[in-house]
Amino acid sequence: MRVAVEWRSVSRVNYKDFCKKNPTIKVDFDTWKEIIYEYNQTFAEYILETGEKEKLPFGFGEFSIVKKKRVKIKTDPKTGRDFINLPIDWKKTKEKGKVIYQMNYHTEGFFFGWHWFKKTTRLKYPTLWYFKPSRLSSRLIAHYLRVDDKYQHIYKEHKD
Repeated sequence: MRVAVEWRSVSRVNYKDFCKKNPTIKVDFDTWKEIIYEYNQTFAEYILETGEKEKLPFGFGEFSIVKKKRVKIKTDPKTGRDFINLPIDWKKTKEKGKVIYQMNYHTEGFFFGWHWFKKTTRLKYPTLWYFKPSRLSSRLIAHYLRVDDKYQHIYKEHKD
């Protein structure tokens, strides 16, 4: 029977592996878990504050927050029909009774998100892997953009 593998960085399996590889370091599971969570939080805050590309250790590649200009009208390659490629503001749509799109005027039409640069990774078969930031990390980008306008100019447009 196949055994399920936990890919979380704070799993008990990873803790036991760490203890085997580092017998001189005595740390209990809860402290070890807090260290990993604190490192991840510090890494994310650094990227949010500076907007720089930063590398994770062990060849996981670079991460950053990218800034993109959304194309308002796109053409569907299968049907050849044009469609509007903007997110819908559902609250205003329900109030007005017709579709209202979010234009992102406060960020000059740009949208922002976390990005993992797969070309910088040393993982085997990087196309099989994907990165999905936590909900909190994604919401923090919006918070930073709302608090201070300087952040929309700190984050860069990357060509991958």
